[in-house]
Amino acid sequence: MRTKLISGIMLALVMGFTAEAKPSINDVQGCQAVLDFVDTRLATVKKYDEADVKIARNALSAYNTFLQSEHIEPGLLAFTGGDKAKAEGFQTQIDAYKSGLVQAMDKRYAEPRIYTDQAVAIDGCYSKAPMDDASTPMMKEALETLVKLARQS
Repeated sequence: MRTKLISGIMLALVMGFTAEAKPSINDVQGCQAVLDFVDTRLATVKKYDEADVKIARNALSAYNTFLQSEHIEPGLLAFTGGDKAKAEGFQTQIDAYKSGLVQAMDKRYAEPRIYTDQAVAIDGCYSKAPMDDASTPMMKEALETLVKLARQS
């Protein structure tokens, strides 16, 4: 009971901590959960063209790395006043929460395929937390590829 209360307080604090014009850590971890889920689907569903899968997975991996390095890590360090040990502790809790989100998506999307709404969710994430302008064409191609794969199913 105490652990749940502490986790709930931690999540409330992290969710409430936002920098100007940046998505919350909670929003970003939700985006990472979708990215993780879709990446796993792309890796395990063998009916899609390998070239299409590679395009999508490479872009999603780059975007996931960007979210972690540019939003999650600096956000946690700012939240903890630069205390790396505390930030790592929060990261562990975030990873556990993100894993739960992925498990929920596994149940919701039980059929082994890509869905259009997954591409829409990633597009929404990218709108809130875009990479640099040079990366936008890569993400556009990945999203178009995901929609193409969803239509094949």
